[in-house]
Amino acid sequence: MTFFKQGLGVSILAELILHRTNYRLALRPTVPAVSRTIAAGYRDRNSLPIASKYFIDSLVKRAEELP
Repeated sequence: MTFFKQGLGVSILAELILHRTNYRLALRPTVPAVSRTIAAGYRDRNSLPIASKYFIDSLVKRAEELP
């Protein structure tokens, strides 16, 4: 059994993960806040599946709204 399951550990997780767990968690913000850069890389936009093109377009359109 891991230290985390025994109540002896600490973990830093993405907020989305926290909504999909059955564990009782004590949530604490980090000070200063933690951020990360996420990138989408591709060789040739024309060879991407249409779903990928729409996803990238959505990211670009909403870039200012994203946390």
